Amino acid sequence: MEELVKKAKKGDNEAFTELIMNLQTDLYKIAKAKINDEDDINEAVQETIIKAYCSIKKLKDEKYFKTWIIRILINECNNIYKKKRKSKTEEYNENTVNQAELDTINTKINNLDFYILIKNLNEDEKMAVILFYLEEFSTKDIGKILKVSENTIRTRLSRARKKLKKMFDGGNIDAKY
Repeated sequence: MEELVKKAKKGDNEAFTELIMNLQTDLYKIAKAKINDEDDINEAVQETIIKAYCSIKKLKDEKYFKTWIIRILINECNNIYKKKRKSKTEEYNENTVNQAELDTINTKINNLDFYILIKNLNEDEKMAVILFYLEEFSTKDIGKILKVSENTIRTRLSRARKKLKKMFDGGNIDAKY
């Protein structure tokens, strides 16, 4: 992968395309964990690819390409989430919506088994679980990506495991589609 990154940094578009093709599924999974709407997920991934393409020459160490592009993606997801939240808040203020309607809107349930399992985790725990178990990053690398300490990542993973175990033990797994 590092050779492809070097080529991409020198302007080789085919190398950049190959890098993106190799990471496309990973980028989608991470975006899906952060935001629910399919259009928003696609927008976040597309914006990430554009930003990565435009600034790849600024990447200092080729071995951190994946970490770097995931950080861009997370920032894009956060930006989309903030925009949506702001527009929904303005919309709700205009149309006084009751709490049941808000809950319905905010609880889109994903149809993939993994996402069903982690839907009850908070955003920080979800991201730690995805990066650790799906992307197989170390806790140290996850800390760098999310800009928090390695101990914080360990704590988030531990909390997530306890919550998942409690769901399994209590039979509280909501698998409705």
